[in-house]
Amino acid sequence: MQFNKPNNSTLQSVIKQYLPAAQAAGCVSALEGLSGGSLHFSLGEDEYVAREQPDSPMPGVSLKRQYRALMHLTPGIGPRPVCQAKGWLIVEWLNGEVKSELPSLQSLTSLLYDLHHHACFGWRISLLPVLEHYWLSAAPERRTLLWLRLLKKMKRRGEPKPLRLAPLHMDVHPGNLVRSPAGLKLIDWEYAGDGDIALELAAIMAANNMGDDSLIKAYAQLSHISLETLTRQVARWRPWVIILMASWYECRWRQTQDRIFITLADEAWRLLRDKN
Repeated sequence: MQFNKPNNSTLQSVIKQYLPAAQAAGCVSALEGLSGGSLHFSLGEDEYVAREQPDSPMPGVSLKRQYRALMHLTPGIGPRPVCQAKGWLIVEWLNGEVKSELPSLQSLTSLLYDLHHHACFGWRISLLPVLEHYWLSAAPERRTLLWLRLLKKMKRRGEPKPLRLAPLHMDVHPGNLVRSPAGLKLIDWEYAGDGDIALELAAIMAANNMGDDSLIKAYAQLSHISLETLTRQVARWRPWVIILMASWYECRWRQTQDRIFITLADEAWRLLRDKN
């Protein structure tokens, strides 16, 4: 996704309309992260996060859906949404600690179990349109024969049939987990939608380099799902999430020219090359 340069005048007008007690936002600053595009600001003692609609959003990703997802979950797992207007989404800042590693297996599994037992959001996650979007958005010199071959193979096969349909976050990593006084919370819901619980597990394991099946075992036990069945389903999704990650890194490389994304993409392609 390509983000706009922050339009602070538009943001200020949204703040005045939806937070009428405030005259202007103070201490506006960009938040760090691989995606970028978020601003942190304060209004007196209250703190908020604002996110602007990107110039070129991914298929199925929009501020409107993020707002609906957070409204659907509030109060609970995510931050309280304030408004979505004029190309901006504003949510309350979650006070708490963000660590560089995942929480305990029990805490993470419980969080996922709670999320997946909410009612569905109402829109499905479809990976094929996203993968095609990334292919077209990547630097032409980075589009390899392996990448094209994998895309064609996935189109022929189609996405795995869901084992259990549920609302998914689809971007669970340490930077998106806040240890708040009220418990573990998730931020950055831009990729949220309804999908297979095994897809969420496969995405978490791939994004966080989890080399064993401890998360699958803990989730299967808590959810009363056959471990063999869940393990097999997660394995079906694994190549999908790895190519999804590799493709996202390729797009971020073209947008930012930050070589960290080349390194991450090459590592993901190596995993796919070894598998194939």
